[in-house]
Amino acid sequence: MPKPTRKSRERAARELAEILDATLFKALCDPVRQKIVGILTIEGRADVQSVAKQLPQDSSVISRHLAVLYDAEVVRRTKEGRHVFFEVDGPAMVNRMEKILEQFRNIVPLCCPPGTE
Repeated sequence: MPKPTRKSRERAARELAEILDATLFKALCDPVRQKIVGILTIEGRADVQSVAKQLPQDSSVISRHLAVLYDAEVVRRTKEGRHVFFEVDGPAMVNRMEKILEQFRNIVPLCCPPGTE
């Protein structure tokens, strides 16, 4: 394996910044959204009001957090009448994580080869 060069390390840094700037990571970094994901994991499926009852934030704030999670493909939503239900989208999360892992695998040889011990 060729030794990383400054140019390859700079490329790796740019690609890594793009991965870490991903919508998924931004969505999951917020403590309230982490709690919402936990609630939905336990409940399986819930509407905004049900989630909001378990948190100190107003339901409008919870609704905005759920929108961020939806945009990041962490949760899916279904509308039934006047209610919108949310649940964790496990298959989508696994797919996104696998793609991110593959990107990391491609970056490592550019910057961070295994040490020689």
